[in-house]
Amino acid sequence: MTTPLKRLGRKYAAPQWRWYLGGTVALIITNIIVLEIPQLAKKVINALAAGTPLDSFTTLSLAIIGLGLAQVLIRTTSRMMIFWPGRALEAAVKDDVFSHMLRVPSSLLSRFSIGDLTSRLNNDITQLRIFFAFGALQVLNVIFISIFTVSKMASIDPILTALAISPMIPMLLLTKFMMPRLYKSMRESTEAMGRLTGKISETFSQAHVIQTMNAHGAMMSRITPDNDAIFEANVRTIWIRTLIWPVMIILMGLSQFATLAWGGRQIIAGHLSVGDIMAFNIYIGMLTFPFASLGIILNVYQRAKPASERLEDISGLAKEDDATQSLSPARRLDGEPLLEVSHLSFSWTDDRRVLDDISFTLCQGERLGIYGSIGSGKSTLFNIITRLLSYKEGSIKLRGQNILEMRPSAVRKSIAYGLQQPLLFSESVRSNLCLGLDEEQVSLYELERCTKQAQVYDDIMRLPETWDTLIGEKGIKLSGGQKQRLALARLLLRPAEIIILDDVISAVDHDTEHRLIDSLLKTKAALVIASHRTSILEPCDKVLVMKEGRIVSFGKFSEVRALIETIASEEEAKSIDLGSKKSVHESTEVRI
Repeated sequence: MTTPLKRLGRKYAAPQWRWYLGGTVALIITNIIVLEIPQLAKKVINALAAGTPLDSFTTLSLAIIGLGLAQVLIRTTSRMMIFWPGRALEAAVKDDVFSHMLRVPSSLLSRFSIGDLTSRLNNDITQLRIFFAFGALQVLNVIFISIFTVSKMASIDPILTALAISPMIPMLLLTKFMMPRLYKSMRESTEAMGRLTGKISETFSQAHVIQTMNAHGAMMSRITPDNDAIFEANVRTIWIRTLIWPVMIILMGLSQFATLAWGGRQIIAGHLSVGDIMAFNIYIGMLTFPFASLGIILNVYQRAKPASERLEDISGLAKEDDATQSLSPARRLDGEPLLEVSHLSFSWTDDRRVLDDISFTLCQGERLGIYGSIGSGKSTLFNIITRLLSYKEGSIKLRGQNILEMRPSAVRKSIAYGLQQPLLFSESVRSNLCLGLDEEQVSLYELERCTKQAQVYDDIMRLPETWDTLIGEKGIKLSGGQKQRLALARLLLRPAEIIILDDVISAVDHDTEHRLIDSLLKTKAALVIASHRTSILEPCDKVLVMKEGRIVSFGKFSEVRALIETIASEEEAKSIDLGSKKSVHESTEVRI
């Protein structure tokens, strides 16, 4: 069975085989050089034991120095060549996973917290890079050093070699036994890290709320369980590694003891020289490294395995366009509505419907107003129309074609959706306006047109660097009304047949509102405007009134005005009643 780690290796690491091959060749040369140095040292020791004058060791000394320098140079080259695929893999995986995430339906992506996604994109991909770079280097080192070193040892004395490596066999068995436990600890630590990162990210983004509510203690208690889980998982990992290292040292000691016990007898018997035993001990020291590396390799592998599985949780999500067929909507027939919503119902669970039997049509150039209190289902309706949410009951047709049979990207090219909450990026005004477009292809005339239509042009001109002014994260340098109008201008910059505005001008003053409405009504696109302000709904051709997910009235503004005022009065009375109950409750607490 192919594991996620193997699939990642085939897709991203295998194409870098030339770098791995070059690094492997350099590593082989390095190990050959390393193994030749003890042979030269053996000659020096044997010559000294034979009473050879020191002057005759100049050539051997220079040879050892030369081999040492060559080893440094070639080993560095091998590391650079083997580490490069890891860096290339890291960049490619980050690009591909992030690109995939942008095309996954928000309903699927919302299963993960922002912090968890950030952790997967950073921490987990870093573990993959370490595995395919440093881990690959360690594996190759273990293979070559073990093969070359054991062959050199066997050429000196096969029996002594068998005695020296026999204590290392229990080490392999111990490693195999501890791997599942180490993997479990690593997985728990990684998952807890994702949860903790999510809560910390949320805490930082809402720092002002925590400070004003004096909720520091509550936030600390919120992150403590995940922090403790990470601590406990890491402690278990350390215990496992702490168990392996002392056992490894003991086994290496037994190996050297066997070498001295048997080798000493062979020297006394005249079968081996002092130089042979010295070279043999050097080789045993070289073998210590690969067996010590088993713990490192095990650690790297057990971190990379859950990381690959967590990344596949994201990359395995279906993209929006995967299950659709048509690239673009069909051509609309004469007299056919531009948008037709028929008997649409939607619910998050089976308990209560958020939308219940919604039906209406929108023709080319028509202005449709929607009024409804908070929780009436307006935003859910818009999310369904723009394919941010999927539905099962009813139908929605765009130019006569069911939107479920169209690619979401094609639907959104025809429908421009202005969200209730303006979302801006920590970029310049120009970059925010041109989001998703090629900035170089957007003319200054187009920027001026859309910003003037959104009544934000004068505000931009008053900024220090006009179009190139950085507006800060989430538009922190702008007022609420400026954020809304800049987001609206971004919407108007794109050609669309239908423009949906979900209460996008709630933060503007009345004078700006009137100018903005007059400007919007001049657009050729069909408009759907959701608002609580009657001044915005009054110019609309038709007004749809929603309550608790249902359409309770539909007609011209004059026909539904009385109902709108009644619903508004009920909502106002309800808010006053809730406020008075809260005041009574607070005063009761004070008296207590």
